[in-house]
Amino acid sequence: MTERHPIDEANAEELIQSAVDAIGPDDPNDYRIKPTAFREELGNSAPALADVLSHSSLTETAKRYEEQDAKANRTQLLFKLLSLIGVWALFVATAAGASLASLPTIGSEILAVPHGTIATSLGFCALVSGFVAAVALYGVGEGKLLQNWMTARAKAETDRVDYFRRAVERVVDSDSNDPKVQLLCLELFRRYQLAVQQRYFRDRGASHEVSRQWTLCVGAVAAGILSLGSGGFGMWASDEPGILPLAALGTIGAALAVVATRREELHRDAQNAERYQKASDALSRIRERHSDVQTAIAFGDSSILIPYVAAVHEQLILEHRQWLAATEEIDTTLKELYASLDGHAEEGGRGDKTGHGAGAAPAG
Repeated sequence: MTERHPIDEANAEELIQSAVDAIGPDDPNDYRIKPTAFREELGNSAPALADVLSHSSLTETAKRYEEQDAKANRTQLLFKLLSLIGVWALFVATAAGASLASLPTIGSEILAVPHGTIATSLGFCALVSGFVAAVALYGVGEGKLLQNWMTARAKAETDRVDYFRRAVERVVDSDSNDPKVQLLCLELFRRYQLAVQQRYFRDRGASHEVSRQWTLCVGAVAAGILSLGSGGFGMWASDEPGILPLAALGTIGAALAVVATRREELHRDAQNAERYQKASDALSRIRERHSDVQTAIAFGDSSILIPYVAAVHEQLILEHRQWLAATEEIDTTLKELYASLDGHAEEGGRGDKTGHGAGAAPAG
């Protein structure tokens, strides 16, 4: 190994620190990057790198990334909002239908409000909730929100990887003898790609874990209601027929259990929390060598820069492929939601024919 003189070490540390200062430390506000602005932002602190980033292959890639990223974010928000509305509206419709079906078994002396008024209210609630669920799920399906979200996100991630890959390759090719520019490019990659992705996986993993715990709570409540309604009140009703309607809680508990199941299937919290944590750990292990890469470049060895960036991108591409595979399974969940909605509509029709509809409820 070649002996490094003290002055070489000092110069290397100075070059590294200068590049870090020019690009800046990791910043939580970098969560949404805007590569089209890099050239202007670095014009004063890193003009040589700004010149590299002005090449059309990078500016056009940056534009495409920002357009697809914005489209993916909008579509994702709309997909999740409509899916959430559809799931909960279907639950309300099911609960209202179950309450309506049990209404004729309740003696009029128990209620302070006439049967007809309650039946009309429950029927209206079931009708409106079913309508809202149908509209929301129709918007998800016919609007192809899931497919459009996946397509836009895939394009955005591809363009983001291409942007940093091309920037690094251009720096190595055009400035192979200038470690200062290479270090600037390395730190640009560190702040706006590596650190941003680490933060994203870490934060999203934690968010999915919280969401998973919430879903577990909903499932536990549903199990309790189902047990109480189908078991406890059902057996009690054999001695006290007056409380038979409370057995309808079993149906409501079952509907709430479906909400918990569908929510997990749509959000995939358990899988995403684990996958994001693994991705964050993988990037952390790669970043352990960042100081070594800095030092190597500072001493004139540019051969490490492209493999280092490629190692990070390999993890990002792997995680994204897993995300796409998991997201495709949501199609099955959506189809089951449509089937549940159709089933609710059919049960509502049968209810009207058997005297359980709103119009057939006994008057108070």
